[in-house]
Amino acid sequence: MYNLIMGVTSNLQLYIAVGLPTIAVITSLVISLVQISAIREDMRTQIGAIREDMHSQIGEIREDIREIRSDIKLLTGKVYELMGQK
Repeated sequence: MYNLIMGVTSNLQLYIAVGLPTIAVITSLVISLVQISAIREDMRTQIGAIREDMHSQIGEIREDIREIRSDIKLLTGKVYELMGQK
């Protein structure tokens, strides 16, 4: 009877000694994966906002370039007019 109780206790102690740390490690890995997924999602959101901002700034720059080109054409026309008057 004593051996039966000690054998069961030893097996139970072994299962607890191996099982609890294994469960703790698996739990910490799952928590880490959840945190990494949240960080990646935040980064994707930030990158999307940065891209959107860049596209709007590029549009503004293109509009400014068009204005500069039209101003240069206007000034070039004025220079040709002045040269033609001489």
